[in-house]
Amino acid sequence: MATDTAVRRSEGTAGTVATGRWVAQARSFFERYARELFRNKTVLFWSIAFPVGFYLLTITVFVPVEEIPADERPYIFAATAISYGTFGAIIVCLSSFGQQLAADLEADRYKQFRALPIAPTADMAGRMLAGILLAAVSFLAVVVVSLGTGASYTLRSFVSIPIAMLAFVGFAVVWMVLAMLVASVLTDERYAALITVAVALLAYMLTGYNGTDPGSYTGPDILLNYLPNTLPSRVLVYQFVDVPASTLAPPTLASTGWSVGTIILYTALSLAVGIAVVRTRIYKKGVVP
Repeated sequence: MATDTAVRRSEGTAGTVATGRWVAQARSFFERYARELFRNKTVLFWSIAFPVGFYLLTITVFVPVEEIPADERPYIFAATAISYGTFGAIIVCLSSFGQQLAADLEADRYKQFRALPIAPTADMAGRMLAGILLAAVSFLAVVVVSLGTGASYTLRSFVSIPIAMLAFVGFAVVWMVLAMLVASVLTDERYAALITVAVALLAYMLTGYNGTDPGSYTGPDILLNYLPNTLPSRVLVYQFVDVPASTLAPPTLASTGWSVGTIILYTALSLAVGIAVVRTRIYKKGVVP
């Protein structure tokens, strides 16, 4: 009995130490990747200045403001800002995030990492947290600027903020895992940058500006409530802009429970793929520890 108790205590202590080591590694990787992203002026330009400038250009040149009733302009500007905010997040998650990973692979940094007792998932977690942070800054920059142009935001309910956070994180994770796949296959910073930028632009334009402008989308309408980039964007618009769900139609946005459940499913599947990629392709290990 005493021996069994001692063994359980030893196993519990080992598990606690392993967890603490994983957290410390994830924090270290987060700090490293965040410094690289936020100190890179080119990354900051394309991640923040570009989507902000794109939004301002759109509402001043391409949107017929004079033809829009004055009472509708605030939520139209707000929906447009969220659209370009998610575009900036795509740039971060695909281009900036993927380019950074490809640069590390091209510089053979992972040859050193593989020789160290590093948890691949801690690396992935730290890298993703840094990417999500910059993506959030990019998104919020467009939203803040839009307030100066007359955009108006209203919380749908008291749970709008956690729902929006979940939608945004799920949206970012899907794109970052895609970037990991591209970078792990190409391992060349220049080619990875070209392909990820092309994918970002095509995905945004071909899906009706991430599903926020169904009129410019030529595919089956129902897909706007299923695609992993359009569903979170439409949820963000619905939670923060005072418009009925039918305004985002066609099709009408599904119930909040269904939308949240679908986003969680996409996030879980993406994380599973990401773990497999970081272990098998980047760290050259098995799928499981």
